[in-house]
Amino acid sequence: MQPFLKLNFTPDACQREVIKAQGGFHLVLASPGCGKTQILTERIRRAHDVEGVAYADMLCLTFTNRAARGMLERINANIADSGVGDVFVGNVHRFCSKFLFGNGLIAAESSVIDEDDAISILARYMGEDEYSVLGDFKRRREYSVIFHLESMMHQIAMGHPKALRTNTDCINADDVKAMQRICSVRGCAFDAAAMVDIYNNVETYRDLTTADTADYGDYQIIQRLLRKMQLAQQYHQYKKQNNLLDFHDLLLFTYDALNADAAQTEYKRYTWVQVDEVQDLNQLQLAIIKLLTARAYRTVMFLGDEQQAIFSFMGAKLDTLTALKQQSACQLHHLSVNHRSPKYLLDIFNTFAAEELHIDPALLPDAGLQLQAPLLGNELALLYSETYEQEVRDCVQFVDRLRTMFPESTTALIVNANRDAEDISGELTRRGIGHFKVSGSDLFSSPELKLLFAHLAVLNNEFNFLAWARLVKGVGVYETNASARNFVRALFNRAILPSDLLRSAADEADGQNAATTYLQRFVHSYEEQTIVVFDTETTGLNVFEDDILQIAAVKMRNGVVVPGSEFCVYVETDREIPAMLGDIVNPIIEERKHHTLLSHHVALRMFMEYADGCRLLGHNADYDWHILDHNLRRYAPEYDLHESHADYLDSLRLVRLLHPELREHKLKSLLTVLGLEGTNSHLADDDVNATRSVVVHCYKQAKERVEGQRTFLSDARVRQRVELLRRNYGELYRAAIDRMYVRDVVTSCFDGALETSAPPEAADAEDKNVADVEAMENRVALVAELKRFYDALLADNMIQPIGGLRYVTAYLSKDMIDSTAEPSLYEQLSNHAMEISTLKEADLCGSSSIDERIFVTTIHKAKGLEFDNVIIFDAVDGRMPNFYSRNNPRLLAEDARKFYVALSRARSRLYISQCIRRYDYRNMPHDVFTTPFMRHIAKYFKEDISLNS
Repeated sequence: MQPFLKLNFTPDACQREVIKAQGGFHLVLASPGCGKTQILTERIRRAHDVEGVAYADMLCLTFTNRAARGMLERINANIADSGVGDVFVGNVHRFCSKFLFGNGLIAAESSVIDEDDAISILARYMGEDEYSVLGDFKRRREYSVIFHLESMMHQIAMGHPKALRTNTDCINADDVKAMQRICSVRGCAFDAAAMVDIYNNVETYRDLTTADTADYGDYQIIQRLLRKMQLAQQYHQYKKQNNLLDFHDLLLFTYDALNADAAQTEYKRYTWVQVDEVQDLNQLQLAIIKLLTARAYRTVMFLGDEQQAIFSFMGAKLDTLTALKQQSACQLHHLSVNHRSPKYLLDIFNTFAAEELHIDPALLPDAGLQLQAPLLGNELALLYSETYEQEVRDCVQFVDRLRTMFPESTTALIVNANRDAEDISGELTRRGIGHFKVSGSDLFSSPELKLLFAHLAVLNNEFNFLAWARLVKGVGVYETNASARNFVRALFNRAILPSDLLRSAADEADGQNAATTYLQRFVHSYEEQTIVVFDTETTGLNVFEDDILQIAAVKMRNGVVVPGSEFCVYVETDREIPAMLGDIVNPIIEERKHHTLLSHHVALRMFMEYADGCRLLGHNADYDWHILDHNLRRYAPEYDLHESHADYLDSLRLVRLLHPELREHKLKSLLTVLGLEGTNSHLADDDVNATRSVVVHCYKQAKERVEGQRTFLSDARVRQRVELLRRNYGELYRAAIDRMYVRDVVTSCFDGALETSAPPEAADAEDKNVADVEAMENRVALVAELKRFYDALLADNMIQPIGGLRYVTAYLSKDMIDSTAEPSLYEQLSNHAMEISTLKEADLCGSSSIDERIFVTTIHKAKGLEFDNVIIFDAVDGRMPNFYSRNNPRLLAEDARKFYVALSRARSRLYISQCIRRYDYRNMPHDVFTTPFMRHIAKYFKEDISLNS
């Protein structure tokens, strides 16, 4: 399809210059409101349509997932070309995750953990209660030092340049002194090799320094250092043993792989790269981007804003922009028209930027927005209160007046600290004013929501160790996360999945033990039954709609091919057959020319008669079985695969159980890694023979494991936990699995029944709106499943109510999932599971799913957002800037940029609030003063306004 852009804006001269900038290295400096996202989208279209750049060669990186989603939405809305989906759009961490998994650089069963998970792991070694640590800011910071040390020691061991090392303050002066003392005792130089040696041999050095006659002060700092290193090693080993990665690992492992591929021959590089918010990236992220860029690149463009560099605590440096500007090849561009802010606001932003941030006035934008309504005189004001407590109440009252006068507008209370947000949110709640808070602990980081998402995660991937651990703890099988992880790890180590333990009670009626494992069933079938090893070639990957083109099979009994049992048919189709399979020519097209093509019905009937009474087995059989099922429904409905072959086997699942260390499980890779006979040619008959080789290998491995499984599962303590898991989660899991491939548009009563009836009549307009929302959400299979699981947990008192859940379900239903294009739970999980796992509260702001008009947010979380009305709360000296920044020019400058970010969130009205008096711990009053950041812009604000004027 020929792409086209439905331009809904007229680019100004500067925007046109940036849009047309193709070839070479470019840096674009743009302040808020200059239309970057529109430009970035148009650049993609132009690069492909005019410059001939393939979409797959384009890399678009952003700082946040929210920015990436915004760009994707604009791309999908404006570029009508299905191929545009080949453009990677996302943040650096998301790219690194895709890169590591896609290239088999980490185990396929790996999971990514967040900071709360890391704290839970480390608390086990510290002997502390993880929930106490999670609620203690000081302890969290102490734990972070351990995580940062583990990452930095990796960088030192791998020889990363010093400039790329992040969070170097995890090694303090005492630690350096301790290592110097250790090296002195050893008689060796204090260098990187010595640091790594100490880190890798903590116990040896503990014994050495204990025997040393160093003074007590040296002894103490040495022991503290060794304790830190021991904890970092324990955290590292735990992640390694359980195939876990944290966010630091994603960056580090990607850098290692790309850096080792100096010839740029092993991993894909990109010829067309654009990176937004470059000022917020740390040096390691920038190095990764450089390594991802092809040497013979066509275009590289960085976009940034010196005025909004506020993430130094994450390793970002303002020096990044300076260094980029100084590169000789850099072509510098400025976006000089602000299309978002009216002139009276832009005057404030520009004055602040010139006077406080020392930006050249010639580089500041002009107003491009024409006012649509006359000014009322209350758009800019200073708000004063007697005390902090009164300021909280006054600001909430002021917000209430704003929403009365401007009911369609959005209002944000932007605060400096999470405590402020809690105080204001509490007062809003007390007054019954609905609002959305974006600060402190993120809704998506709450244990309750993680538990709900864990349910979705195991439905999507039953090998997800971390999700199973959360479920085992969440449904009450164990009381602590550490115990739950240990239990799930004990299962995984024995090639048992928790899903093995959740089989239906109907199995018992068939004479099978309810705790029979997948391996045990496979071994039984291999030894006692005839197995049909089969494979299909199809017109595509859509199991619901695509046609089968070829079915090949062979019968096995006890590992031996039944003589004369080879089966192969080619099937007619009206659907288009893809010419390419990735980067190879589709061999089925040529092969079909040399065989008789049977009708769908005849071919399917022949296979069903051939497989009658046998156990089906395929490699990635979930796909083959379900596409066979839906082809039978369309073309041979007299056969019911659920009745005849419900319990099929999958060699892919067997390999993942028996070889969790493998980084790839495709047939071609397995034949090579395991040294097996066979060819993976993408023809069904060849793939069947390859699969048979894998099956024979798996039997030998499984036979050695089943006795150990039986012994483990027969232990009384294990049986007790298994029964708890079955009782508390078994029915919920089995019912969800049964719904995975259901494509009917349904609503749910959340009692396990599904119905297609319309929602009940509402008592009034508000109730009707609620009922409409409920009906809409329940027609989204993933959301219906989420709510069904939540309601079940609530009914069993296994979870506390989640106050913000309605925002999550609304966002998933309205903004993420298209239930018309992807009706089934299977499709929705396949398409969105990764995206759901990266959601943050800030992603919900500005989405169509949020009906709240009032927001409470910290400055950092407000970045990238915009609101009609902004109140900057408690803008007093000592907080803005921070008291501890006043003698540190770097921190003082960053605080000024933070204040600029807060100011520039406003679209229409801007208010600065402060108290004039505070009381200390002795209840003594102290005067407080307006932030010095107001000194050049206070002249624009009124001190006494009326919203009724």
